[in-house]
Amino acid sequence: MAPEPPADSGHSWTGQAADTIETVVLTVKDKTTVPLQTAARGVVYGIVLAVVALVALIVTLIAAVRIADVWLLGWAGRVDGHHRLYIAYLVLGMLCCLGGFLCWSRRGAKESGS
Repeated sequence: MAPEPPADSGHSWTGQAADTIETVVLTVKDKTTVPLQTAARGVVYGIVLAVVALVALIVTLIAAVRIADVWLLGWAGRVDGHHRLYIAYLVLGMLCCLGGFLCWSRRGAKESGS
């Protein structure tokens, strides 16, 4: 009869193999899945932030027109039962155009990648 191998040697070999496989899998996960999750979170948070900023901008513009119509242009009165809302739109449009012209004048020239 052949001598039986020690009971401890088989267990340590399988344990080492399992540890090696686990290390390889965790290393691959850390190098692939974690950066992808971080990028996906960035994209999702960016989209949510952009939507919230857009809604805030729209609400701010509506509030500015309402404030200008109700409180600032009360002196303009009514014409045929309608407020002179075009004045508020005109002023707000001019402010937005001035802001756009300011941003346009401060833009930088693109450098060629040659």
